[in-house]
Amino acid sequence: MTYVAPHPAAALPGAPHRRLVTRRKRSGVDIIRLSILWLAIYFSSVVLLDVFYNIFILLALGAFVLTGLKLDRANMPFIFFLIIYNLGALIALQPYTDFEWSREFVIGTGFVATTAIFFCLMLNEDAITRLNVCRSAFIVGAVQAAACGILGYADIAGLGSVFSMYGRASGTFRDPNVLGPFLVLPALYLLWDLFHGGRYLLFKAVCLLIVLLGLFLSFSRGAWGSVVVGSAVLLALAYKTSESRAVRKRIVVGVVVALILVALLLAIALSVDDVAKVFADRFTLQKDYDSGPSGRFGNQKRSIPELLDRPFGYGPNRHGLFWPENPHNVYIMAFSSYGWLGGLTFLGYIASTFYLGLRNCFLKTPFQMHSIVIWSALLPHILQGFQIDSDRWRHLFYLYGVTWGLAAINRKWLILNRPVPLMRRDSSASASPYRPPRSG
Repeated sequence: MTYVAPHPAAALPGAPHRRLVTRRKRSGVDIIRLSILWLAIYFSSVVLLDVFYNIFILLALGAFVLTGLKLDRANMPFIFFLIIYNLGALIALQPYTDFEWSREFVIGTGFVATTAIFFCLMLNEDAITRLNVCRSAFIVGAVQAAACGILGYADIAGLGSVFSMYGRASGTFRDPNVLGPFLVLPALYLLWDLFHGGRYLLFKAVCLLIVLLGLFLSFSRGAWGSVVVGSAVLLALAYKTSESRAVRKRIVVGVVVALILVALLLAIALSVDDVAKVFADRFTLQKDYDSGPSGRFGNQKRSIPELLDRPFGYGPNRHGLFWPENPHNVYIMAFSSYGWLGGLTFLGYIASTFYLGLRNCFLKTPFQMHSIVIWSALLPHILQGFQIDSDRWRHLFYLYGVTWGLAAINRKWLILNRPVPLMRRDSSASASPYRPPRSG
């Protein structure tokens, strides 16, 4: 007969699985590392001063490497994907090393890939604390960026020239089409908190309202779709994975109330003539420049046969030299800039990330909440890649890295906490060990 016992590590106060989740005691070095990490994530929301993000993310990377950044074998596929992807970039660059924009494009891709690897590896220890630090920084940065966007859109104190573009809120970003998608992840974290209760709910509701208003005023069609899809996925997964009837009831009631409030707020916003005019112009699946044989989607379609005949593509960031503009499709851009090697690697990388992110959501570990929120934000970004060049968005590479990092620590947690079958001694059996009979 057998019975099931917990893993022996579970009984140890210093067990590896405890250090995987959080630390009980924090040294001064650890506090400094977390502070630098918070500042790096926060400055990812201040693209108008992007040098600060570059400085602090490099400081964070250096601080973690020098004081201990762990590598798990489950991280290796992610690292190999990014190495091969960037190898394709270097090969495609060789004929065009004299072109500054091609060199800068490859350097930029290598930079965000390096940050993604860092975000992945940082979760191998003290994961919950580090994820919560990043969450806090994203929310603060998002509220600030959205508030600046609102002030810029309304041109309060003459800030329209700084925080708006083309009659749309851009906040602390250089492009409204990047501000909007950036706000999706913080909005989903705040939405999760509102449906699961806790402290400061009124304050969080106000923060969510500011973020959603800034996202709306960015008039980014992709961001609108992303927050709708992300919210639907988040609430569906929260309902499916929750074991609490109270939480499930709160989700159902909350969805109904939220839909009514959104309808009311949208009606109020559209009562302003300037808002209604821009909304009517943007609220369409295809603009004039999208459709037709020479439109954006037509040019994408016509470029595919050419790229199939070019093993090294057009070269990094050179698509616009052969067509009226870049493809606004991250998957075509991968083949165009990095050739077949980079393009095929990118497709495999996205497919693997898609699978791992979805799988993370259904694993009962201490990281499940973060897994659900991260996946709910990542999925619409993957879909949005079909209509915008998102291949070097900083927050998107954070989502990539954390998705793979969560997959690694989920695996480790389940291994360390899996039941171990042990043999129960039969009471009728002899306590003495078995001895073979003597011969003779």
